[in-house]
Amino acid sequence: MYISARTRLILEQLLMSHEPVATADLAEYMDVSERTIRRDLKEVEAVLGSYQLALERKDAKLSVFGSESSRQAFKWQLLDLSYNEFTPMERQQFILKTLLKENEPVKLIALANDLNVTISTVSSDLTKLEDELIGRAQIERKRGYGVKLIAEEATKRALLSDLIATTGSKDSLFQLFQQQKQEEIEMLADERLLHVIDNVLIQKVEENVRAWRKDLAYEMTDDAYLTLVVHISISVERMISGNYLQDMKPDQEYFRNFPEFTVAKELLAACLDMEPFVVPEGEALYVTMHIRGAKAQDETGVFSGNENVQAVTIAKRLISKVELELGSSFQEAALLSGLTAHLRPALRRLDQNMRIHNPLIKTIKHDYPSLFQIVRVAFSEIYQQREVPDEEIGYLVLHFGAALLQKNESRVFSGLVVCSSGIGTSKMLATRLKQALPQLKDLHNVSLFEVLNHRNTRHFDVIVSTIDLGKVDFEYFLVSPMLTDREISQIEVFLKQKEMFVPQKAPQEQEEQMTLLEAVHHLEGQQEYSNTVLAILKGFQVAKMEETQHNLEDTLRAVCMAMFEQERDIQVEILLKSLLEREKWSGFGIPETKLALFHVRNEFVHQPVFQIFSLQDAVDVPAMGGGNVAATTLLVLLAPEKLAPQGLEVMSFISAMAIENEGTTRLLESGNGAEITTFVIGKLNQFLYDMRRK
Repeated sequence: MYISARTRLILEQLLMSHEPVATADLAEYMDVSERTIRRDLKEVEAVLGSYQLALERKDAKLSVFGSESSRQAFKWQLLDLSYNEFTPMERQQFILKTLLKENEPVKLIALANDLNVTISTVSSDLTKLEDELIGRAQIERKRGYGVKLIAEEATKRALLSDLIATTGSKDSLFQLFQQQKQEEIEMLADERLLHVIDNVLIQKVEENVRAWRKDLAYEMTDDAYLTLVVHISISVERMISGNYLQDMKPDQEYFRNFPEFTVAKELLAACLDMEPFVVPEGEALYVTMHIRGAKAQDETGVFSGNENVQAVTIAKRLISKVELELGSSFQEAALLSGLTAHLRPALRRLDQNMRIHNPLIKTIKHDYPSLFQIVRVAFSEIYQQREVPDEEIGYLVLHFGAALLQKNESRVFSGLVVCSSGIGTSKMLATRLKQALPQLKDLHNVSLFEVLNHRNTRHFDVIVSTIDLGKVDFEYFLVSPMLTDREISQIEVFLKQKEMFVPQKAPQEQEEQMTLLEAVHHLEGQQEYSNTVLAILKGFQVAKMEETQHNLEDTLRAVCMAMFEQERDIQVEILLKSLLEREKWSGFGIPETKLALFHVRNEFVHQPVFQIFSLQDAVDVPAMGGGNVAATTLLVLLAPEKLAPQGLEVMSFISAMAIENEGTTRLLESGNGAEITTFVIGKLNQFLYDMRRK
């Protein structure tokens, strides 16, 4: 069956929307008159009718009527229909893809033939592309020469990444990685993308990244994982075509010290079947930045020293500023945890000027215009290194939006929430569900990969997903991350029907049911927490440094010697060198305090250590985010390279504890050994108690 481009666009809009779509909105979207849209509806009705669906018209709004199974079947078939024309946007995407792939000029006649349009149409599309690329790239056009894209290699890669994001191919890639049957992959693979990345290549990259991911000490969201795979695939494909990022800039040399730099070389070498030492350092840097941009986006966090403290500091200041503007307070613990988890990778992206795609940005701006502006202004006042894109602000708004919607409601049912984008989006969706459907007892956020391998999906009353899961053996609701009224009604009806026919479960029936192996792992985890806290308390001290030192290096040397007197296995010169190397690329001073947090994690540290040093005179310390801090109290955290995840979580807790509130900051600045020791003991005991109750 052949359908026109406008008919397909109308069908896509109706199927993607979770509420009736106004004829006027369709006309505006496609830049045609409402009369033209009404004329196209005859073909729309004919296509829907052949799939046991109908077009519903009410109050100048349109929607698709039919069973959910018919809707889902048609959405899959829609990709397989033949089209007798391209939309303007598709033509421009095809042209951009072609120019990005080709190193030599491309003839207009070749583009016209591929798209089955005239040369003048291609020329018009090129003009529109030029307007969109202003400031990023140029299109060179010469008679008899053809057209060529002029841009830096890094910019070309960013454009390829944007092209993949805007064409909405992530669902297809998720299904591809789940190793669906080949015929299903062909159905999912949108031929209109015209192979932005080769399927065989991206599968090979994904297999290598998946093997590496299994041994990670931290979690990575599905969306971050997919984005990382895409960027590594772009790197591999560009190198195969002879386009390299050869060198590192002098101010990027510190990236060699990151463990991710070695990982990047090994991953690229495995994907290209070469030795790691052959991989160009510029390529390793490119992948390193994306690995670091994807890591540590979990709520418990891992010990990352300054990154963690900087994230917590910004999150706390952001909460305070937003609370002041709104005139109300939040339940800070959950909001702080979520914001900190998001800010760690976000700050890496901002520092390296890396772009992020946020498919919800238009919806977020529409639903939370005032909150978006408040968060944008507040964050810009706190983070002044560079302008922050709306996409990053949008994710922060999701966290605040979820916090505003939280209520203590009675619950009856339980559910799984499947969301690929990250903590903020899943929290927003879960909170909206709880607010709209108070009978939902307990909601668990899981990733796409987790739910497809979840053993106990049958134990949950309802499963809600923001991404098409393909052909699975359980029922689920495919919804928008912002959850529309229509979707809420559908879930509510489903729960009412379930309530009528299914006996209600006891509140604790499905909780705390462990296998023997799970019980052993749980207890081993609790033991790791206790062992780390015990080691820290055994080596803890609050020491006063009586002698005045003239600079930061001398001060750190004196601190290392003081630690050596208590911990004889500390290697002073190696520890000092590690601290000074880290100081070159990241500040240690905590803004708006007299505190500085110094940390090292390497193979020369044998036990976790936390010690505090009170200085007689202030010393200038580079601050996190720029500038200097006149520090009078130095907090030193040391962690072994192979410390267990539970131990890293303890260290992360301590680094965040330093800026918990103004009272804690003042206590640490006071240098009062007895009071600080009592405080630290109390906080660590509370931490262990909280972990046992998890």
